[in-house]
Amino acid sequence: MTHANQKSQLLGLFLFLLLSLFFLTSIVPPTLKAEDKPVLNIPRLKARPQIDGVLDNPLWEEQALKIDGFLQLSPKEKGTPSEKTVAYIGYDDENLYLAFRCFDSDRNGVRASVTTRDNCIDDDWVVVFLDTFNEKRRAFVFFVNPVGIQIDGLRMEEGGNDNMNMSWDTVFRSEGKIDEEGYTVEMSLPFKSLRFPAGQPIKWNVVLGRNIPRKGEVIIWPPVSRQIPGLLVQGQEIVFEGQVERGKNLELMPVVTSLQREKGQPDLQPGINVKYGVSSEMTVDLTLNPDFSHIEADAPQIDINLRYALRYPEKRPFFLEGMEIFQFPEIEMVYPRRIIDPLWGAKLSGKMGGWTYGLLSAYDQKPTESLWEVHGNGGTKDEKALFNIIRLKRDIFGQSYVGFSLTDKEIDGSFNRVAGLDGQFRFKNRFFLSFQALASKTRWEGKETGLAPALYSEFSYFTKHWSAGAWWKSMHPDFEAAAGFVNRVDYRSGGVYSSLTLYPDKKYLNAIYLNLSLGRRDGYFDGVTQDTWTRGMIQFRLTEFNRLFFQVQNGLERYENRDFWKTTYTIEAENNLVRWLPFYLYFQTGDAINYDPDDPFLGWSNTLGLSLNFKPSPRLQLGLDYSRNSFWRQRGGEKLWDYDVIRQKTTFQLSRRLSLRAILDYNFFYDRIFGSFLLSYVVNPGTVFFLGIDTNAVQDEGRQWRRQNYSLFIKFSYWWRL
Repeated sequence: MTHANQKSQLLGLFLFLLLSLFFLTSIVPPTLKAEDKPVLNIPRLKARPQIDGVLDNPLWEEQALKIDGFLQLSPKEKGTPSEKTVAYIGYDDENLYLAFRCFDSDRNGVRASVTTRDNCIDDDWVVVFLDTFNEKRRAFVFFVNPVGIQIDGLRMEEGGNDNMNMSWDTVFRSEGKIDEEGYTVEMSLPFKSLRFPAGQPIKWNVVLGRNIPRKGEVIIWPPVSRQIPGLLVQGQEIVFEGQVERGKNLELMPVVTSLQREKGQPDLQPGINVKYGVSSEMTVDLTLNPDFSHIEADAPQIDINLRYALRYPEKRPFFLEGMEIFQFPEIEMVYPRRIIDPLWGAKLSGKMGGWTYGLLSAYDQKPTESLWEVHGNGGTKDEKALFNIIRLKRDIFGQSYVGFSLTDKEIDGSFNRVAGLDGQFRFKNRFFLSFQALASKTRWEGKETGLAPALYSEFSYFTKHWSAGAWWKSMHPDFEAAAGFVNRVDYRSGGVYSSLTLYPDKKYLNAIYLNLSLGRRDGYFDGVTQDTWTRGMIQFRLTEFNRLFFQVQNGLERYENRDFWKTTYTIEAENNLVRWLPFYLYFQTGDAINYDPDDPFLGWSNTLGLSLNFKPSPRLQLGLDYSRNSFWRQRGGEKLWDYDVIRQKTTFQLSRRLSLRAILDYNFFYDRIFGSFLLSYVVNPGTVFFLGIDTNAVQDEGRQWRRQNYSLFIKFSYWWRL
């Protein structure tokens, strides 16, 4: 297909989408909103319920608000649940209390793992979404399984997209019991653990839910409609009429770590984390000599034949707190792993009125200038870097916002500064507009750039069965975000997409998604085509958490001044219907470029990813992650390499607090083995004791295994809430 034909096809589809959007705008009602619901008053309990997982206290029935109007979210919209659920809500000065009675006709079918915190998503569970600012875009999320194991996180709904950040942690109490009628759960959520506005009355937005995985069934209250994108916008408003204990509290978390390497002396490192709730809307976080060592190494990724740097997730508690404030529509300005080894850090975050704000400063002792170095834990130079980041967001029009951001990295007379505006707008609960406009300025080794822009915009439209959108993005060659993750510049790009969704509403076939997208990327100044793509996708959602995905992509990729036309085929599968063996499968095959600047050519590649979690008992989990990449000079021709990586992870939970874990990573390509053993005692996210042993080995030229080193790691921290 010629470039002219590509452009004509792209322009034609773009005009078609615009005309379709104009037509649909003319026929939809002037406003489309969730069903109006009366605001519910939450009763104040006269006594504090004992959180033991047994609903034998009469105050639940006599004093709390009773909720029994749960309906299906899937497999059928607002369908009648196969099992009955009743919830209760009440509060006192210090806590919000919730209880669930989950009836089940087959108590032996209830899935309940005794496992580590945040590791029971494949189980039966109940869930609470608390939108404490009643903004319909962000909520604290609390999951509890039938034996009281917790998961907490944050849900973001902006720009028509739903995002769950499960890295956020706080302190709350929960217990659960399995009985003859099913199971029960009790929860106590301290108001000190939450952020919410000052003033009276206190008005929140809430959604409650329950998962029955063996039936592929998710039920929810209040019921939601597929006509309206988003869960929180359809939540139930609740009111607390009385006074509660707000977030003016001081939290201290002293940390002591010790690392002893082979033939070395123990390296004892004290540190401290301080959190001060200036108010229920404003929090100050301080850290000195923080412990940023991971108790679990990054999962291995295939790192051969790469054109761009890999991205690894952030795991460090100081940076995870409040990081939802530093999220952006598209261009990632804040990627905390660019701050490698901070001596100290400070953060101010919160929300006052319609303003959300975040200020972050950190002094990095091992800064890097390249994303390729980030996973290597820092550079080797003696320079130090000071990072300063400012983020402001202003709510407008109910469920939209505009924002400002500024990042600054200063290092030995050099700097990188990025400033910009962004926003996301929601109209009639169907139309979404997102934009980001940035400019950077960099001085490095005596050379200084002018203002280098980076721009992004996207417009999309959603209905129950159909959605469409168009986007545009450009990155100046000199644009740099030293505090963010931007691994490609020097291009202008754009694309369009359209999706059709069908709802069979069958027990094991909830939905079918069909999607078509087209796009292209050209050089910023020279206009030379760098990439084009036509992508078709079909996804079968068997249940809410089980799916099959097929994709075909065809297009051009330009590398080292040569054009390569590629076609790839992708299959993904995710399944947790089998309680003892949830799994994830990824397979891609097709044309692939050998990214050797001296000898680039178009070959053939297969990439396989497999993740299994064998659960022979509620306390034992045997996880296996396998990745493989094979590359041939041409399809059916000479094989150039096989790259295999295996991670085996065994976890045994002795009690809810005490666990043992062993990890073995084997990289066949480099002939390396990494082994790790960890004993964990976790009272809450901040009160922990870890004892770990790490070792690794490589094969020498004689194919004999040789241990390189080992290390002994100890960590103790205690969370005081004053």
